[in-house]
Amino acid sequence: MEKSINTYIEYSRKITSLITKKMTPTRKKYKLTKMDTHALLFFSVEEHPPTASEFSRCGSYSKSNVSKALLDLSKKKLVTMESNKDDRRYQEIQLTEEGKIVAKELRESIDPIISKLSAGITPEQRKVMFSIMNRLKDNMSEVMKEIE
Repeated sequence: MEKSINTYIEYSRKITSLITKKMTPTRKKYKLTKMDTHALLFFSVEEHPPTASEFSRCGSYSKSNVSKALLDLSKKKLVTMESNKDDRRYQEIQLTEEGKIVAKELRESIDPIISKLSAGITPEQRKVMFSIMNRLKDNMSEVMKEIE
């Protein structure tokens, strides 16, 4: 079992490296950090709550790194941050129109790689893969809680 997890981790690193390299021209164009790009891509997806804490939890990022990235993106007018009316501890993050353009450009830069990486994977295999990935994500969240 340990060997297969190590293989998964190595593949994850390689995929992350490929995607990061493809986003570099767009990152440089808009003077974005890697964390900035992760945040823009995360908040461009509408399938999850648009909060900083959700971004931190899903990406296993520290709250301080998330706060720094969101402040940077806010200064660049790529996101807006508003306190949640029901719970002021949570900030709702929205992409501005410019933020949506940048996120779209980032997404377009990585879509060809994602298409190639997923070639030949059946819908059934994707379902199993996403199930495993969700389990790993939940396990990572538990480990992060223990570390903090």
